[in-house]
Amino acid sequence: MYERKIIDRRLLADLAKEVGLNASHLEALGESRQWEIAVDGDMLERLVDIQHRFERLAAMGDDEYRGFYIEVPRPTPEEWGDVEELIAFGEYDSREAFLADWLAFNSMETRWFHVASNRYVDSRSIRVTDRKRISFIITNDSKCTDAEPDNTWCRENLTRLFNYLQRMIDVVVSNSDGFNDYVAHNLPYQQRTGRIAQKVFNRIVPNFKIEVEDREMAIKALEESVHWHSAPLLETMTIRKYCTYYRIANEVYEAYHRKRGFRGRIYTDPQDVPEELRDVVYYKRKKFGDVMEMYDIYSPEDFMRFATDHYGELGLSRLNILASNVQPQGWKIVVSNSYSSNVGLAIEVATALYKAGTPLLIYDAEKLLKILLEEDYVRLLPDSFHNYMGYQEEGTVYELPWKYECSDDSNSVLTKEQYQAIVSNVEWQEVEKLRAT
Repeated sequence: MYERKIIDRRLLADLAKEVGLNASHLEALGESRQWEIAVDGDMLERLVDIQHRFERLAAMGDDEYRGFYIEVPRPTPEEWGDVEELIAFGEYDSREAFLADWLAFNSMETRWFHVASNRYVDSRSIRVTDRKRISFIITNDSKCTDAEPDNTWCRENLTRLFNYLQRMIDVVVSNSDGFNDYVAHNLPYQQRTGRIAQKVFNRIVPNFKIEVEDREMAIKALEESVHWHSAPLLETMTIRKYCTYYRIANEVYEAYHRKRGFRGRIYTDPQDVPEELRDVVYYKRKKFGDVMEMYDIYSPEDFMRFATDHYGELGLSRLNILASNVQPQGWKIVVSNSYSSNVGLAIEVATALYKAGTPLLIYDAEKLLKILLEEDYVRLLPDSFHNYMGYQEEGTVYELPWKYECSDDSNSVLTKEQYQAIVSNVEWQEVEKLRAT
């Protein structure tokens, strides 16, 4: 039996130092191996051995899932680089410059990662992630053809990690309650999930509030869509008709981004094109497809052939303007938003179409209305990149910056006071607990 010890930061750091493991080794594995590292031979033997050790913990999910957080120290300046050699090669002009860079790249004394073991039939894997930017899987069942750890640094880092996990599992099993308690009180907020009332969050961070140009009309458009009310439906749909609605939406999309500093030319109708065809020409310019050459733009049958893939996406936003046949009544134009970051844009686009008398259906209208009325919640997540609205109950999400990134400086994303107000008002989810068998 492993001696039961009080679990604290010093103990965990000492375990990592015993095997020469620091955060930079895990970062390197995550950033350089394209997420998947296939192992065989002696490395596969180590993987199997570590998974057997994981079995000293109770299974926590499907496929023999067992997992826990680890906290590892940052590299020392000496581990991060040979300062004398770097100065000799002209990379730095002084030790002070080197240390300033070291601190900038390693701002936190320790880094937290989650380690998960899974096994299904003959497929084995250990996944390591900081739930933000670093993630990699060690597996015997790789889908990548070039994922073999065929270089020395990769094998050395895997060996460090396996040695560390071997020791960590002994510690965790000897004092699972103490470990759970330590993680619950020390895991950074940036790697947790929680939620905060949107009205409270908007009060703390006013520039996060969704503002629209015509609030009254936006509310009306959303309310009508919630109750399935709309302008009279269209009997048929053609490319010619559809392009009119696409243009209304895309012009709002481009104006919205110009206000936020994105560059882009303002489209001007060519004078040699008949009025009847200008929306179709606009669509051609924006979507890079000559629909007039490929289809009969007045044919309902050709519209069905045309309406595939990303025909209605505005830019690369995953905000789509689609035509939907609501049988047997007729056709509606659908506003379908995917990314939570595009909530304000989706409302603006829907409002413009509503004002134009469009027979309109707004997906997630009830959720969008709650956001606009500040009746929703904001979900705090470790990673908000390309977050889809359907991923969670809340319509909007926020990725909390690290505390060291906050200051009263005008360039800071949050002030220290705002940061503290947010974390104090969030309903944090309970951190996953493990249990020894």
